[in-house]
Amino acid sequence: MSEWKKTRLGDLIDVKHGWAFKGEFFTETPTKNILLTPVNFHIGGGFKDDKFKYYDGDFPQEYILKEGDVIITMTDLSKMGDTLGYSAKIPKSNKIFLHNQRLGLVIPISENINIDFIHWLLRTRQYQKTIVGSCSGSTVKHTSPSKIRDYVFLLPSSPEQKRIADVLSCLDAKIENLRRQNETLEQIAQTLFKHWFIDFEFPNADGKPYKSSDGAMLRG
Repeated sequence: MSEWKKTRLGDLIDVKHGWAFKGEFFTETPTKNILLTPVNFHIGGGFKDDKFKYYDGDFPQEYILKEGDVIITMTDLSKMGDTLGYSAKIPKSNKIFLHNQRLGLVIPISENINIDFIHWLLRTRQYQKTIVGSCSGSTVKHTSPSKIRDYVFLLPSSPEQKRIADVLSCLDAKIENLRRQNETLEQIAQTLFKHWFIDFEFPNADGKPYKSSDGAMLRG
């Protein structure tokens, strides 16, 4: 820790606003272009791959996000600013993710920085508390690139940045894998519940589907 240096975030990164995509081209019908919004962030940060909005119009190609890009929520509708300032990392995908004006894109401006470390720094509670404390607005909370750049923290050496980021990324991947397994198990449980208790196809004494095997049905 003695080698960690007090650093202003703006000495290492810039934050670029997204484009004002035209509302008339928003659609609920899936297209190849997915318009990312703060809804696509987990509380605590991280990419949330559901509740997508789609876009069916023209736009500047520079607002296509790339795998590994780090984005930040710049607005939040919740009372406590649940996701404001948190980061997410663009995953590997065959989809096209678009950078809209409600999100910031992290642009490294120093060679002395590991972008994955920055991603995890922007998911710390201390950082997010600072951003929420400096935000504007009451119903809709806003932050800005300048407020994010003004955050001051202790910066470890480049090798330590990599070690920290690698450990946290590994843990995050395991957590995500468990989450997906839980979702699969929940879907299986819901399917069995419907099959057994709504369709009455639970196993009979012979292990066969009850209703399909002419099981007696109560009549009201």
